[in-house]
Amino acid sequence: MNAPLKWIVVPTSKAAMQRLDLDQCLPGDLEELALCAEQWSALCRSNLLPRLNHALGTLIDDYEDASIQGREALAMTLSILTEAAMPGDGVIHRLIALNQLALAQDTGLFFYF
Repeated sequence: MNAPLKWIVVPTSKAAMQRLDLDQCLPGDLEELALCAEQWSALCRSNLLPRLNHALGTLIDDYEDASIQGREALAMTLSILTEAAMPGDGVIHRLIALNQLALAQDTGLFFYF
């Protein structure tokens, strides 16, 4: 697998989210998904990002950092991810797990591209 190109992270607590905002994260503050070029390309081809952007009014794309925060937005994201999940699609299933963590901890999904 190629070196990670894109990162999707979830702070593990409200305090961790504050440290992320200040770029002062401590070990254990983040759950991370590192996407290589092939994984990012597959995600782009899946129509998942346009669905999320349309439903949430976000701009998750190749050129911008973005986040999904708030219980309502995270619940909608989880619904969209669950609908899109196919057996064997490790990236989507990992995104679902990260989304569930963000909901449980009331933090968010942060996209660093």
